[in-house]
Amino acid sequence: MDALQFAITRFLAGKAMQKRRTTYQQVGEAVGWNHPTGRGLGRNLEVILHELANRGLPPLTTILVKKGERHPAEDAMTYIRGVLGAIDIETAQREVFAFDWASVPELAPTADTLPDGRQVWLTSFWGFDPASWGCIGFADEPRRTRYLSNSKPGTLVAIYVTKGKGPDNMRGKVVGVLEISHEIGHAREFISGDRWAEKERDPDTRGKWLFAVKATRAWRIIPEDWRQVEDLFPQAYGSSHPEFIGASGVPLSTDEAAKLYELDVYEVPVYRQTNPIDPTIQTLESALSPSRAVRPASQPYWVGETDGPKHLYILRLAGDITAYLGRRIEELEDKHIIKVGFSKSPQARRDQIQSAYPKGTFNWEVFKPSPQPDTAPYRNADVAIAGEDAMKKRLVEDGAEVLGGEFFLADDGLIYRTWAAGNNAAKTAQDPR
Repeated sequence: MDALQFAITRFLAGKAMQKRRTTYQQVGEAVGWNHPTGRGLGRNLEVILHELANRGLPPLTTILVKKGERHPAEDAMTYIRGVLGAIDIETAQREVFAFDWASVPELAPTADTLPDGRQVWLTSFWGFDPASWGCIGFADEPRRTRYLSNSKPGTLVAIYVTKGKGPDNMRGKVVGVLEISHEIGHAREFISGDRWAEKERDPDTRGKWLFAVKATRAWRIIPEDWRQVEDLFPQAYGSSHPEFIGASGVPLSTDEAAKLYELDVYEVPVYRQTNPIDPTIQTLESALSPSRAVRPASQPYWVGETDGPKHLYILRLAGDITAYLGRRIEELEDKHIIKVGFSKSPQARRDQIQSAYPKGTFNWEVFKPSPQPDTAPYRNADVAIAGEDAMKKRLVEDGAEVLGGEFFLADDGLIYRTWAAGNNAAKTAQDPR
């Protein structure tokens, strides 16, 4: 095996020792592969499978699956059966999990059971806005002391939105992650002035959660990966009453923490933190790794994300665009400011762009796709780029005003033609027959 194949094998061995399956995206991110969803990895996986079989070792590649699945895809099973015959996949995976991979020095994984050896806790908020609420708060000193005594600086805290409060589309769902220091203080030190005033005006929140611990980093989970807390963390959520979880927090087991690390996230600002953020959409595990491959920026307004299935999108700026552009209303009748592009999460891209704008009456919204399909229709960035280029070409050729980068001023009819042109081009690129 070559150096890349050894790196893949060690990564798989690490997952096996944690008794965790892994995905092509996680492998790709870990070894710096150009296509983290696994496109092109098959040859290397076949070499690894043959090497393991020749050495009488369990078939590590059987724990490599698509996101959300327990077994390898059928095309991968064709390779596996070609080497091992008609094996029972569940039995093969149990053998992989039971084997002591540390006993094979050249394949031995690193010792950490989770990235950076971090602890992971669970608590609830009434929303998730680290840019204005940069801490976790406790009702009294004993609860905060309990958390500090049982955690370490750098602990990650998964946040779910309470089921009785917060935005309707977030209630009961795990939506974000905070990295928590051991720096303590009064909550108003770590909350913006407007949010503090809002909190203290509300009788339900006045005087609550004053014993704070400062957050240092934060990641928002992409909406496509939001899950109900009882489904994602049944053990932790079932271990205590929801009010106790919200007031004191509870630690996650290694198995449940592993589920959090597999979710796609992007980093967001934390109140009064000046360290640069990485807005790349990637798994939390990759976001916490010391190094990873990132596709370089090729255009203005570019925000990184790992390769893989993509949506095309059109965002529209809601608000009085006559005031925004300083023009007369008759010049702008039936026209909209739009942005075109592609992403694995159009909603996450909207949030990233909106975060660069001050709060006010101008807000970006996802205009297309509507409704958004459950799975992204295009298999990778190369396909989506063909669609984005076609949208830009149609806009320019049909007379849209270019406002810079991927931003345009266009009328209703042209926007719909643009969407059709982009999807037709992407479909052709994906299936050129």
